[in-house]
Amino acid sequence: MTSVTPTERSWGQLSEPIHTNAAGVGDPVWKDNAYFSFWDPAAQVFGTLHVSTSPNAPSARRARFSISVAGRVTEVIEPLGEGTFSSGSLHFGLDGRVRVDHPSVQAELVNAPLFVAADYGTNNVIPPLVPGQPLQHFQQACTVVGSVTVDGTTVATTGHGMRDRTWGFRDESSQWVEFAALFMVDESTFISAMKFRGADDALTADGFVIDSTRSTQITGITFARDAAAQFRWARLELADNSTHVVSIRSRLGGFWVPAGPAETDGPALGVYDDFMMLDSEGRCGEGIFEQAILHRVA
Repeated sequence: MTSVTPTERSWGQLSEPIHTNAAGVGDPVWKDNAYFSFWDPAAQVFGTLHVSTSPNAPSARRARFSISVAGRVTEVIEPLGEGTFSSGSLHFGLDGRVRVDHPSVQAELVNAPLFVAADYGTNNVIPPLVPGQPLQHFQQACTVVGSVTVDGTTVATTGHGMRDRTWGFRDESSQWVEFAALFMVDESTFISAMKFRGADDALTADGFVIDSTRSTQITGITFARDAAAQFRWARLELADNSTHVVSIRSRLGGFWVPAGPAETDGPALGVYDDFMMLDSEGRCGEGIFEQAILHRVA
């Protein structure tokens, strides 16, 4: 495993600047999104900073920091201005530096890239909302070093995580009925696997198994759940005809993800991030199983 000192250049496509004039009032919703999820089981710390801004959809602009320290969950949700990834208390740096300065929680975190980025635009499995203008979507594993302070108690953290950067025309509630995604990082591998059920009921799957030597596309995904619809295992079929099985070892906790307007009396996409310890091919790692369902009873 190798990492580098974070700079905007080292993050490549994930440091793509915000597109301030990408869409107007009469266009479909354009979103510039970024998020950073991290975990350190030894320090009992895991969390997410998610930011979303838009040039033409004020209700889509928000910043959220959710953090669990020794089982105590603290969350800050603030409005975000147009063309920025910084709110009153939360700062998402495209160079890999995260700052939180709020009365309930403070944090200084540095993330540095691991391996290469997963480029979800390569296979075009997500239909573009606007023909000819596909959503740009990149993910990358990372190391995380820093500290979090809650109620005057500071906890140092050294762990792993992943970063995500998307931009383009996007309306989750109209495009997807359901999706599930699995992300895992260990000392040698990053796994990113996503499966979508579209508004036309079609199923599509995409993803990558990435290590220090190559990035291999995932061509088929099967998710298994328990009686409460929580993740049990995933079988990943790869383009090189190999198969990876990823299974849960223990559950750490999780957060609800605000993915749509602050309030709606129509369809609403419910998204939950489940942080967990995972096993894959004899290796132990950590990551997230994310599930989303479109709620249509209103």
